[in-house]
Amino acid sequence: MSRFANHTMGVPRQQQGVSLLVVLVLLIVMSVLGVAVLRSSSMQERMSANLYDRSLAFQAAEAALRNVQEDILGNAALSDLQYGVSLKDWRTAHGGHPDCATDGFCNQDAATGTIETPVPMSGTTTTADGKTLPYTYTLEYLGVGKGSTVAGICETTFGLNSYQCQRPMFRVTVRAEGPGHAQVVLQANTVSR
Repeated sequence: MSRFANHTMGVPRQQQGVSLLVVLVLLIVMSVLGVAVLRSSSMQERMSANLYDRSLAFQAAEAALRNVQEDILGNAALSDLQYGVSLKDWRTAHGGHPDCATDGFCNQDAATGTIETPVPMSGTTTTADGKTLPYTYTLEYLGVGKGSTVAGICETTFGLNSYQCQRPMFRVTVRAEGPGHAQVVLQANTVSR
């Protein structure tokens, strides 16, 4: 009987450290999983903040682009350019601005060989959630292109002058920056009315 009693007493002493080791391994595994989940949620939070910032910058750029296009379309003096008036003569007639640094209309007319470096103009716009964001834009005069008459069609019948089908064209480039420094650049060609 003494052998049986000694044998049962020795088994529990050998297993006392194994349960502690198993618990420590499980604790390490759970800690690694917890850190991975924290890093993943932190990354997703940064991604959503960047997406929000880019969305605000895009809204500002799009609003600025529409404002500048409306300024071009609403400027009745620009219609003089369709009648064969050069941009230089137009500037002289409308304030005497010698270059695009003053009026913002930079000549990019390859037909006349005049290429001016666009000068950024600036402004601010308000986004849908009330944030005021700055933007810069450039206007480039591209010459005249085919447009429509008041009736909506380009008359090409005999007796009509060719200028009735021509309209001044402009390239508008807008750059806006969100509050978190996301930058968006939009560009559009606009044919004046």
